Amino acid sequence: MNRPWRNAALAAFAAGLWLALAAPAFSDDPCAGDIQSLCQGIPAGGARIYYCLKSNWNNLSDACKATFDQANRLAREVSLDCQADVFSWCQGVPPGQGRILSCLISHYDDLSSGCVDGLAKLRQFQDACSADAAALCAGMPVGEGRVIACLLAQRSQLSPACRSVLRPRDQ
Repeated sequence: MNRPWRNAALAAFAAGLWLALAAPAFSDDPCAGDIQSLCQGIPAGGARIYYCLKSNWNNLSDACKATFDQANRLAREVSLDCQADVFSWCQGVPPGQGRILSCLISHYDDLSSGCVDGLAKLRQFQDACSADAAALCAGMPVGEGRVIACLLAQRSQLSPACRSVLRPRDQ
């Protein structure tokens, strides 16, 4: 049985961006040392730092690897908040280009409370971090926690608003 809604749910939620809100606090800039030693001279922006770190995976510190792993794990979990809603309301909607998200929003009054909460967190994250993602992770394909990891790997470059959304306990 073809179940495109499973993958679509993950992609539609902008790579699970809002799940970074619930992430446990990481140590400050867990990838800073790796960036300094492995990506020296590579300017921030355009997801260049992210790709540098990923291409040096075997040489990354455990803390930096944990950042990438946590972002990926969180992105996978995002489909759980709205998985049943996607199945109920958007099963025939082809994934990509925000179509699943648009479908969910069009059925907003019918969505489960968990999905509604997830959509609210997504909006909060987008409001606070979209400029940071555009500047630091431009061109980053969404999905599998790549945008989250890109932002978390460059935590010291984030705006105060984005930092506060990613780590509200630090404020």
